Amino acid sequence: MIKNLKVGLGLIILGEVLGYFNGYFLSDFSDFTTGLLLGLSVGMKLVGIILSLVGIIQVSNDNK
Repeated sequence: MIKNLKVGLGLIILGEVLGYFNGYFLSDFSDFTTGLLLGLSVGMKLVGIILSLVGIIQVSNDNK
């Protein structure tokens, strides 16, 4: 329950951090790293949002 909220929030924050690192890789290999970081960032944010919603629903059901 609360663990889902903590993990979800952590994934959202980690996704934001990876999104910020997107602009720091400026090399010949930058297109690949930019795409990889962007994909990981979006994926982590989506999983974090889903886990947070599941945790909120479970907590609200336990309080009834």
